[in-house]
Amino acid sequence: METLEQILANETPTFSHAELESTMERLYGFTSKVQTVLSSERDQVVLLRGESCEERILKVSNSAELESNVSLENAAAEWVRRADPDLPLAGPMPTLTGELSGSLDGHFVRVYPKLEGTASIHGSTLGSDEIKQYGEAVARFAKALRGFFHPSADRKVLWHIESLDRVRNMTHHLGESGRRQMVERTFERFDARVAPRWNSLRAQVVHSDMLLDNVLMDDGIVSGIIDLGDLTHTALVADVAAAFTSLGDMRQGDDLFTAFRLFLDGYERITPLEPLERELLGDVLAARLATTVTLGAWRAAEHPNNADFLEAWEGAAWSQLEQLDELGPEAVAQKLGVYPTVLPQSSLLEERNRVFGSGLVPLTYSDPLYPVSGRGATVTEADGTVLVDAYNNIPSLGYAHPRVARAIADETRTLSTNLRYLHPRAIQLAERIIESMPADLGLDTVLFMNSGSEANDLAWRIASAASERDGAIVTDMAFHSVTMAGTELSPGEWLQDMRADRIARFTPGGSIENAIDVLASRNLKAAAMFVDPVYGSDGILTFSKEYHAALSASAHAAGIRVVVDEVQGGYARTGEHLWSFAAVGLRPDIVTLGKPMGNGYPIAAVVARSSDVDALGRHQELFSSFAGSPVAAAAGLAVLDVIRDENLIAESARKGAYLRERILEEIGGSPNFKGFRGIGLLFGVEFDGHGSGKPIVDFARREGVMLSATGFAWDTIKIRPPLVITDAQLDFVARTIGRAVANSR
Repeated sequence: METLEQILANETPTFSHAELESTMERLYGFTSKVQTVLSSERDQVVLLRGESCEERILKVSNSAELESNVSLENAAAEWVRRADPDLPLAGPMPTLTGELSGSLDGHFVRVYPKLEGTASIHGSTLGSDEIKQYGEAVARFAKALRGFFHPSADRKVLWHIESLDRVRNMTHHLGESGRRQMVERTFERFDARVAPRWNSLRAQVVHSDMLLDNVLMDDGIVSGIIDLGDLTHTALVADVAAAFTSLGDMRQGDDLFTAFRLFLDGYERITPLEPLERELLGDVLAARLATTVTLGAWRAAEHPNNADFLEAWEGAAWSQLEQLDELGPEAVAQKLGVYPTVLPQSSLLEERNRVFGSGLVPLTYSDPLYPVSGRGATVTEADGTVLVDAYNNIPSLGYAHPRVARAIADETRTLSTNLRYLHPRAIQLAERIIESMPADLGLDTVLFMNSGSEANDLAWRIASAASERDGAIVTDMAFHSVTMAGTELSPGEWLQDMRADRIARFTPGGSIENAIDVLASRNLKAAAMFVDPVYGSDGILTFSKEYHAALSASAHAAGIRVVVDEVQGGYARTGEHLWSFAAVGLRPDIVTLGKPMGNGYPIAAVVARSSDVDALGRHQELFSSFAGSPVAAAAGLAVLDVIRDENLIAESARKGAYLRERILEEIGGSPNFKGFRGIGLLFGVEFDGHGSGKPIVDFARREGVMLSATGFAWDTIKIRPPLVITDAQLDFVARTIGRAVANSR
């Protein structure tokens, strides 16, 4: 059996025009004349024109070509034709006897239709749109080959990355120059960075040589794909690297990487690269280029008469390889879109202070947390330390939940627009939210926003429009918004000189009568009473359903809309209902949703009665560019689906009870422990002593658990983990709190 090295080493066939023309007549019944000899590195390829001016491409294979390889190419062409009929692939035409190939003196013969377009375009001449078209075509061809296999697809061609061991034995043909050292350095870098992770990359049968020599373009559009002679099973990213070698041409500097990025824009319209593929793409490209120049030197030694041609052909490969080598793999990866997730912490702190100024909230811990990735209820720091997150409710379903992440990514690739146009996802999400509300409240209208702050701001506007009042009542340490108006609703964030004349406060568990009187003394009436049903910013408090029913009744009797803020307690966290207000007995007129609604994607909503919303609509139209977009709605729908499918309402109740039981086992005998406050998977652990919560939080952070302190005296540990936290992680949280309490005595 001949090897591919022998195929490359053999001279290309040299049949006369007469022999080729008679072969066309004999095998295909096509009377024609040779018009043009086309270039090929190992086969004889010509263009023939028939008596009626129709044109065909005749390919006579190298004598060392294997029948199994011909079968592979023919089968792949048929597979692609069926998978993507619109892909402009030149597939083999049948002979008079119906075969896809014939024979000429021991050489396989195939005929292809001539496709319109220009071949062998220089990569440096392509414009932005043409580059993206090229990338999309490469991706479409690879996608069409998914699921295809053939016994010969496991062949290891010399320029296949997995043949590096054979190629590196040829570097002596490069002489002892600095270029040889660069090639060997490239191979060593591949061994260190790529080879250990090679089997983790997606792999399939790919074209592997879809260079611009094998692509036709017509008026900026890819009009033809030719020559399947290098098909092989390898990593998908190797197919991208092969195309890059052609696209790069003689481009220099940023022009080179701009072209690569534009190619990926087109490619990823069809097939997004995985993070590891993007990270290693530059190394795979460098290895392909190093292979190209090494094989060129070897072939020049085998065929000295072609040395000048081969040297000219390899000029672009050397140019690109030198640029990649000079930059280094990390810089190349960044230029290909791999953002560096790990930077020196000291420089980040300095830059943070410089670019954000003094107005931004301080970092949570005295030893700043530097997370670079998250999964479920854990986050990983830059140094590899893994912590259990028992505090953050934005990723309510856990970091990087696959269903939510997929919904966001899929819709982003499909449509990102706004509510000035019809699309079903936002409507479906609104219907799901309305269905989840207690029917007797009459909450029948949903308005989407981008954050809980925006939602609470809008809720105040709705209440003011409906009641024709300006004031509002909030709890003592409430936090509802960061907008200019909403900051008035957040006394927990006020500094000493903050004035909010339209706001009156009441103490949770108490009456709102005094707050009503305070507003009256300023000639104001309250349009709304804002209540967080779990009182997360007031120290996490629990009151009876009877108290909340009376509180709601008092507000309604005074003509005040009850606005419940579900940003902290909503989305199954209380373990009794999807919404915390239903669990504690509040009777809202308006409900605001935020943080957990998109599991990290910015989406929020206001749920109200249509009569109140119409009152605002009589004064102004409501529109926000991103609110309720198909992407945001896809995230919101996915979150609701996961809560349903993973039974997270019941799981929140079970896990919350379990964690309280385990914490009690660890610290029940501590004299400073005062008890628990809260419900489900949002509760506080109260201790005796002003500021007693902060040392526990800092100790837990050092030991691998993220917590927070809350309350007037900062004496309460706030526990609010992702709902998907595991029992084993809950055990770890309890043990860590136990050690922290013991350490603080």
